[in-house]
Amino acid sequence: MSKIFLARNKGCKTPLNLNRRKSRLNKAKLLPNANCLLGEREWNEMKSTIPSFVSIFVCCAGFVQASEGRLKVWPFVSFLLLFTTVDFLVIIIANFEPNGLKISLTLLLTLTLTFLMHFLLSRKRRRLSILLLKLQYLPSSTKERLFNLLILVINLIPWVEAISVTVLCDKKLTAAEYAFGKEVENQWAQIVLILLKEYICLFSYPTFPCLIAALYCTICVRCSYAIRNLTRSIALSSPEEFGPSEQIKALRYKVKIDEILKITQEIFSTPSFCLIVATSMSCYSILGWYLIGDLNIIQLIEGATVGVCSFLCLIGTLWTAGTLPVELKKLKDTFYKKAFSRWISFRFPSEENSRTEILDKPDFVFTGCDVLSYTRSSVFAIVGAIVTYTVLIINMPEI
Repeated sequence: MSKIFLARNKGCKTPLNLNRRKSRLNKAKLLPNANCLLGEREWNEMKSTIPSFVSIFVCCAGFVQASEGRLKVWPFVSFLLLFTTVDFLVIIIANFEPNGLKISLTLLLTLTLTFLMHFLLSRKRRRLSILLLKLQYLPSSTKERLFNLLILVINLIPWVEAISVTVLCDKKLTAAEYAFGKEVENQWAQIVLILLKEYICLFSYPTFPCLIAALYCTICVRCSYAIRNLTRSIALSSPEEFGPSEQIKALRYKVKIDEILKITQEIFSTPSFCLIVATSMSCYSILGWYLIGDLNIIQLIEGATVGVCSFLCLIGTLWTAGTLPVELKKLKDTFYKKAFSRWISFRFPSEENSRTEILDKPDFVFTGCDVLSYTRSSVFAIVGAIVTYTVLIINMPEI
């Protein structure tokens, strides 16, 4: 195994594919089952691997194991997500309205799925730490810089929406709803309560799932760019240059990419499926709310914020993850054409093995719990379902 694919564990380099054994020096368990704490050196490497705001998010959310000297914010984030879910449930019960119960229960389910996503990714922090360290050995794409701006915009959205709602709403009535039916007399207390509750709710959903989607898409973009570079280098080689050594070099590089893809699938299979389910349900419920309900300006703002963010998060995640099968297919076709062209020109029977090595391997596709495949066709299926849902609601006879 190449040296660049060795992980650091307290200064000792250990291969990632070793099983649990005791080291003669420190009696510690080796990776990947060991504690992968990010010291100062590893933390700087990770920050240089992915966009800065993404690295800050994964650390604050508790998705990587930072060293003991660093401030741990993730317990507060976990508590905030749990508090929002329980608080929203209490608000539904205290302000029970049969007409809006379906929408409220749908949003409650999305909050629950968000907390589940955080819990699942927190349990995979060791593997995610290793994955982010491995990404530094793949070339970075200029498209990744957009994720810094994207994450900044995602974090600003709940503040803008919370301030807008606080300014436009009936503060006494809204504060009473957020206080579980109890009146809040002080005007400043009303403003603070509404502002905080609105921000906390919007941070939990849709902001936090969008941040997870940005992390997932960053990894997908890095892998897609590495595959694209490999395809380009093979295409630019002449049949004479693309000999056994170059073919083996390309296959070894693809093995490294495949290893990263495998770890990514292992980590994000269930969380990404929860993300797709949560955003899909949110889109459908907000759409139905808009088409059937008689909404005021506050509800329009809240619905637009949640609906647009959910739709863009859903489509962006599926489209970005669906790029990988397309790039892998191009790589397979390019490799085969170049190797076959060399075989026709020079007739080297021994080189057939390298062609079968890449052709016989099944195409890799990210999946959610082995239920939903993330391909570009999935995007059109989701959009088609939303359009069908819209037509059915519009043509639904009034009762």
